[in-house]
Amino acid sequence: MKLLHIVCGEKLEEEILALFQNLGIKGYTMIKGVGGSGQTGTVSGTGGSIDRNTLFMVALEDDHIHMTQVLNAVKEIHAKHVRGYRGLEIPLKVLLQPCEVIL
Repeated sequence: MKLLHIVCGEKLEEEILALFQNLGIKGYTMIKGVGGSGQTGTVSGTGGSIDRNTLFMVALEDDHIHMTQVLNAVKEIHAKHVRGYRGLEIPLKVLLQPCEVIL
C-alpha cells in the first residue's frame, strides 16, 4: 500500500478535488490551512487565502488502477500551472511513501 500526500496552495484545492471526483476516489483526508516552509517560501497557515496550503492524503493499494492515473493527473495540473507561473516554483508538492494499515 502507498500513501499519497498532496500539498497545494488553496487556489489548487478545487482542481485536486475535481481530480478525485473524476477518478472516483472517495476515500481521502483533506486538511485545510496547513503551514510550513519550503521551495515556495514560508506559509503560516493562519494568514489570508494566498498564504494557506491544503494537505490531501490518499491511501492506495500498490496495484490500484488509480495510482498511475492520479500521479499523471497531478503532473498535468503542475505542468499547466508552471506555464502560468512563468517557470517559477508553484505551491504543489506530491509525495508517495509506503504505508501499512495498523488498525
